[in-house]
Amino acid sequence: AGKWDVPITKVQPLPESEIFKPLITGKKKKKSWKRIITKVTFVGDGFTRKPPKYERFIRPRALRFRKAHVTHPELKATFCLDILGVKKNPQSPFYTQLGIMTKGTIIEVNV
Repeated sequence: AGKWDVPITKVQPLPESEIFKPLITGKKKKKSWKRIITKVTFVGDGFTRKPPKYERFIRPRALRFRKAHVTHPELKATFCLDILGVKKNPQSPFYTQLGIMTKGTIIEVNV
């Protein structure tokens, strides 16, 4: 029980304002269609950013994770493994597509 449980309990939904922070741009500081992601994200090896002018969702370098500490319930041990992808984020399919990792997110790791 406790630390070694595998089934995920129901996750409380997060407000959009907690995940995205508006970025105000433009000469007159009037445009606010860009968003900075404030949660941990995963992007693959072949990821290249769009030009900054056209990038709507900005994933900061400091919040991009490549490895995860994964607990094996039978061996009762923790391993540091490479993340291959985000399979399902319970918050919404859009967060899964962006690679945002919140509580309850199912990720694919390299064993």
